[in-house]
Amino acid sequence: MRNLLMPTIKLTVLSFFILSCFTFSKCRKEDPLPEFYFQCKVDGVLYEPDNCTNCNTKELIGDTVLLLGASKGNETLSLAILKHNISLGNYNLGKSLTESNGSAYYDNTIGNPSDIFRTDSIRIGILNITELNRTNKIIAGIFSFDAYNIPQNKKVRVTEGKFRLNYRTY
Repeated sequence: MRNLLMPTIKLTVLSFFILSCFTFSKCRKEDPLPEFYFQCKVDGVLYEPDNCTNCNTKELIGDTVLLLGASKGNETLSLAILKHNISLGNYNLGKSLTESNGSAYYDNTIGNPSDIFRTDSIRIGILNITELNRTNKIIAGIFSFDAYNIPQNKKVRVTEGKFRLNYRTY
């Protein structure tokens, strides 16, 4: 009888071990984000700005212009919204600030205009403001966009964008 139970016990223990490995590997959480952050993926590669003083732009001008930007080495990413009474919600990133709610661009070489990828009427995106705390001057949201470079005839895709930042007012 004992010889018959051994394979069953071994199989049960092995099954429990394998199930535990799958369960715990799926439950592992990503590293938590800091209190303030800006990050996205550019063509699938993680993009986080450098930690310098001038590497982030976060300004709310009056109640009608929102500028968000980040720099990482020679790369710059920028989002802009122009709308009366900026508030929570979705904003289109398209051709220009006057033709849509906003626009976005990605520049992979500072100082060279032929390396700028911009949203346009075909390559568009969205910025969703999920938190706007005017008392503490905190703004948070998510974004994604496609942008195009005319001289190079290339497209860049910015995905999984998220931010939570202190902003300045003017």
